Amino acid sequence: MTAEPSHFRRPSTLAATLAELMALALAIRDEARDEAEEGRLALAWAARNRMALFGRDPCCGAKGERPDFADAAFCRAFAAACLAASGDLPDPTGGATHFHLHTDEPFWASAATPKALIGRHLFYTLDNRTAAA
Repeated sequence: MTAEPSHFRRPSTLAATLAELMALALAIRDEARDEAEEGRLALAWAARNRMALFGRDPCCGAKGERPDFADAAFCRAFAAACLAASGDLPDPTGGATHFHLHTDEPFWASAATPKALIGRHLFYTLDNRTAAA
């Protein structure tokens, strides 16, 4: 038996299960329904970055909801979740772990500098002292 190709190997802390990818896709679908692919991918990367920094279950709402693979918005969100999990595309957020709509101002954002504005969301890299997950 041959060794697994290196492009399939990921650190175990970033390996997402199918259930986690589907939960992430549901959250992306709801948060980025009107976003272009770049916005969906940025949200997926921020969740991946959170998972790497804080551990499992990085975001995800829509618990218990069953994914609908006939729903085009879910499929686009699932694709973004898979692309971020694979690491095949670069992180457009620059390592961001937090985000919010550019029209909102959560309490933690006043003490932070945004790293990127992608679609309708501002993205931040926060440390544990500044951030409220």
